Amino acid sequence: MRERIYLPVVRFGVPHTDWKYVFVVTLCGFVLPFVLNIKLYGVPAPMFTGVSALALSVAFFNFIRIGRRPLWFQHTCGALLVSSRERAALPVDGLNEAWLEETDDLGQGTKRRDERKTGRTQVFRFEHL
Repeated sequence: MRERIYLPVVRFGVPHTDWKYVFVVTLCGFVLPFVLNIKLYGVPAPMFTGVSALALSVAFFNFIRIGRRPLWFQHTCGALLVSSRERAALPVDGLNEAWLEETDDLGQGTKRRDERKTGRTQVFRFEHL
């Protein structure tokens, strides 16, 4: 029991740090249809939208947390929004860059080749900066 004292409190699979977002989404899903006076077949929409917003937000936070590494969602969104030239290289990024070229024994640049096919050294030239 003592080793679990620093673990986050989890309700419905959502840690206590994310419940503020669940609360805000649920509140918006309940209040906005009231403000806009939306009705579905004569029934006030907040009866359905509040509970639906709660269920969807809990399901979303369970999806991004359970079975994933910490900060998976933040890193995935960052990778989608930032181009590969502005971030660090990922394993899925190819090394087919113009500044990556093979050199001969004199240090002169020659035409590029696939680095896996040859055992020669690669020189990084930063002349494009």
